[in-house]
Amino acid sequence: MRSADRGLAAAAAVAFVALAGLVEGGAFTRADRFAVHHLMPWALPPTNRLVSIGGLFLPETRPSLGGTLVALWTYPASPLVSALVVAGCAYLLDRRGDRRAAVGACALWVVANLLELIGKLAVERPTLGVNGFRHSYPSGHTLRACVVAAVLAWTWRRAGRVAAAWALPVPVALVLIGDHTPTDVVGGLVLAGCLIAATRSWARQ
Repeated sequence: MRSADRGLAAAAAVAFVALAGLVEGGAFTRADRFAVHHLMPWALPPTNRLVSIGGLFLPETRPSLGGTLVALWTYPASPLVSALVVAGCAYLLDRRGDRRAAVGACALWVVANLLELIGKLAVERPTLGVNGFRHSYPSGHTLRACVVAAVLAWTWRRAGRVAAAWALPVPVALVLIGDHTPTDVVGGLVLAGCLIAATRSWARQ
């Protein structure tokens, strides 16, 4: 099982880097541009900010009720809420005597956020006709949603199922509210698969 996790982690890492190169090279510009102009009914006016400080802590809202509800769906994947969930799970895992899993859960969250920032600084896609998406790869909310679901599953299987049901629509919600393009959320999913598999392999040693 550990060898399968390591193989999955390696394959996902290669896919993530390859996708980053394709995004920066403009291979998916037409698809992302279509999404920006046709698949984001609740997008706010774009900005050039790499990171929104308010978005790190506060839930997003939209002018319409539907848009606000979709935006709120993504809030547990914010840095603050996800950190609290992962820290709580790590505490429970440590209390059960599984310190390796507890350390792995915390390290997973930290590395995920670090790689999100590195990716957004390093990858610059061609313009999509509006501001705000030049440095948005990968999606941190997608990444953290997967991390939260995985850590909850390690801690309590039943809660993990609920968390997975919540996390699955998060990438779609992020596109609908205009926070990310489709390639951003795919990148977040691929990177999450890499990091979760690598952490699971390490924790089972």
